[in-house]
Amino acid sequence: MITVVTGLPRAGTSLMMQMLRAGGMEVLSDNSRLPDTSNPKGYFEYAKTKLLLEDNSWLAEAEKRP
Repeated sequence: MITVVTGLPRAGTSLMMQMLRAGGMEVLSDNSRLPDTSNPKGYFEYAKTKLLLEDNSWLAEAEKRP
């Protein structure tokens, strides 16, 4: 099963990802944005999701995760 968390900037997506990780879910993130004052625990983004309609080959990587 793949769970996708999506939303507009400042909508709480990083918080949701932190909660899922704390609950034991493995999360997929590329760590492209460093923590800052707005998100001191970091951002949980995966840039390839922005191109899902053009390239969905990364979904296989997400499925391999436990």
